[in-house]
Amino acid sequence: MRIVYWYFPEGKEDKGHGIIIVDKIQEEIDITEVAPDDFERDIPAEELNELAEAINKMKREAGETDFVEMTTESEHSIYYGDHAVREIIKYLRKGEVPPKGMQMWY
Repeated sequence: MRIVYWYFPEGKEDKGHGIIIVDKIQEEIDITEVAPDDFERDIPAEELNELAEAINKMKREAGETDFVEMTTESEHSIYYGDHAVREIIKYLRKGEVPPKGMQMWY
């Protein structure tokens, strides 16, 4: 079963949409088309590790032990598309299929 979602950065439907495909059988979710107003970038491993170190420092100070792992590979990011994917995954984990949604963050 495949589910197709369109996403619109900043809710601007007149600017065009990106496409997210959910394959429930293969348990995969992919951004197959980036929206015109979205942007992509590769985040270097060094930058990801700086963030991981900062998070681990806060966890150590709070007495926690479930630390974020360091990485050796960069990560590809699609700014608005990744937020839409995370929102869709939240629903899928609860066994729900969101017919429509909106993700806001600051």
